[in-house]
Amino acid sequence: MQKTNEIKASLKREYDLYSNAVAFYKKAVQELEEKYQLTTQTFLKRFETGQMGDEADYFDWYAFVKLLARWRKTRSAIRSAIQ
Repeated sequence: MQKTNEIKASLKREYDLYSNAVAFYKKAVQELEEKYQLTTQTFLKRFETGQMGDEADYFDWYAFVKLLARWRKTRSAIRSAIQ
């Protein structure tokens, strides 16, 4: 029983870590949406078709969106394991 509690506590810490990462990337994406007055969906469509140019912000934005999706997916899996 103690081992199970230790595993759950460890998973809870991981969940919290992933939640913090999700919040960080979500905020970063929102700031870029505001800065460029574009939704992420519109940005992705334009970026992936080469219509946005080569500004560093655009590459960051693209990476943040992809990382946000990955962190959310893993966080969801951890949440399922905890419940």
